[in-house]
Amino acid sequence: MKFLIILFLSTVLVLTSCGEKPATIKNELASQTPKTKVKANKMLTFEIEGMVCVMGCGGSIRSKLAETNAVEKCEFDFEEGREKNTVTVSFDEKKTSPEKIIKIVTEMNDGQFKVGASESGDISINIKTTIQDVPNALEDKTKSHI
Repeated sequence: MKFLIILFLSTVLVLTSCGEKPATIKNELASQTPKTKVKANKMLTFEIEGMVCVMGCGGSIRSKLAETNAVEKCEFDFEEGREKNTVTVSFDEKKTSPEKIIKIVTEMNDGQFKVGASESGDISINIKTTIQDVPNALEDKTKSHI
């Protein structure tokens, strides 16, 4: 008889505890704001100290900056053991500024990251093409002149 009571109470406990989780997950999803695609028009490059690795630290920085919904891309020039590494952030200047980005990074993890020299500017298309890069380009030019 004790076995049946324990089995019944265990089943009730499992059923009631599992019944609350889907509602919690649903509420968490409903409270999240949908992210829109960011169209970057500015680029910020800055030196950073305090990074231990590109996966952990870089991932944390990317995630924190993504929360602004103003950053399209965040890239790192990281080398283990190097004192200063470089971060390049592509962002929408209508939604954030270089000062705000730097503030977010320097306030992370109780000030773990120190930002050094920085440079900001417009994103431009930089196309470098040589005659060797375009197949048959020289042949096409000589044929048109014959």
